[in-house]
Amino acid sequence: MLVFVWLNWLKRILPIILVVQLLLACHTNTEVADNRHQTKSNLSGTIVFWQSFPQSYFTKSLISQYNEVFAEYIKKFTELYPRVKIVTEYITDDEIIEKLERETEKGLGPDLIYTQSIHILPLIKVKALLPINKNSLNLNQFRSEALDQVLYQDTLYGVPLDLITQVLCYNKNKVEELPKTLSELISQARKGYSVGMLSGFENTFWGTQIFGGQLLDARGRVILDRGGGWARWMEWLKDAKKEPNFILNKDSLVLQNAFIEEQLAYIVCWSSQIPVLRESLGVNKFGVTLLPEEENQQAAPPLIVDSLLFGSNSSMTQTQIALRFTQFLANTPQQTESAVNLRSIIPANKYAVIDPRLFPIQAILQKQSQKVTAFSLDETKKINATVDYGGDLYTRVMAGEISATQAANQLSKTINSQFEEP
Repeated sequence: MLVFVWLNWLKRILPIILVVQLLLACHTNTEVADNRHQTKSNLSGTIVFWQSFPQSYFTKSLISQYNEVFAEYIKKFTELYPRVKIVTEYITDDEIIEKLERETEKGLGPDLIYTQSIHILPLIKVKALLPINKNSLNLNQFRSEALDQVLYQDTLYGVPLDLITQVLCYNKNKVEELPKTLSELISQARKGYSVGMLSGFENTFWGTQIFGGQLLDARGRVILDRGGGWARWMEWLKDAKKEPNFILNKDSLVLQNAFIEEQLAYIVCWSSQIPVLRESLGVNKFGVTLLPEEENQQAAPPLIVDSLLFGSNSSMTQTQIALRFTQFLANTPQQTESAVNLRSIIPANKYAVIDPRLFPIQAILQKQSQKVTAFSLDETKKINATVDYGGDLYTRVMAGEISATQAANQLSKTINSQFEEP
């Protein structure tokens, strides 16, 4: 009889104990954790959602277009969770870190942030972000190179949403046959099909792999001095620059406007530029194709990740809503729809498939993103140092002050020494 009474008492008190333990765990753990028992009926509250974009690439009409697309996703989500409200605000990339730092110091700030993963380390430094419990998400749905850019020292600080890389944009009214190789691109330039390319170490790095070059080895050492790949690519660029219709310029807006004004037949562009190029040039004139290659050697442009981050001043309820909304945006149907609607989106969800017959631009972007140079968030400091110093050496090589081989040797030696690599 006593055993029976004790078991009945245990059945009544055990759920209470479990709830108390769950609440304590949620309050003492600084990670964002998904409460899988939270239902539609009790998910309630308001979150602030910041979205940042490069100011130079987005016109008012394009911001309006993005607003409409995200508004539709918010509408779908709030239909699932009618007691949830999501307030959006647009922030330029130039002001996102400074503004978020100010708001965080005041105990304020957004609950969810859409921005490039390159901002993660500065935001960690100012304590503006909450890390994410890895068990709260199905990480297997994301492309590994995208996930690497939101993981820092094995801690997850963001959810990859979409990817940015470089492609070859062209004017359909000016181009008769697309160049598949660097040789064909130069040949077309000589025939009067003008080519615009953004100069600089990072913006031109996409051609390095075509000549067999690689930035880092498996141990993380800079190896541009090995094999001469980057040096040969630099020599190719120097020769190309001598062609009357081949234009290298450090100002992206100058090249962008020249293409829009139909002074250029081709432009090597970032996928984030596509909305403004497509809108300005016109749907019937604007086209996208893969970057040219050479002798079966692939171009490998850099990969940038747009991610969703979580504000450090959010309440437990707000982080739960933000995480649930993130799961919604990152799922396969929404990722596929984003790519179709926004036209410049490369899904981070590896299961999102784009039909090339219906959406040729989106399919080209996704195909090009499979041939990229990608780095992890842990390598960011080394990559930034390499790009900064490489930018100076790039300028000197193009000016004829130093040979490309000397620059490759100097860059590799300096960066490896700085980061104490043997």
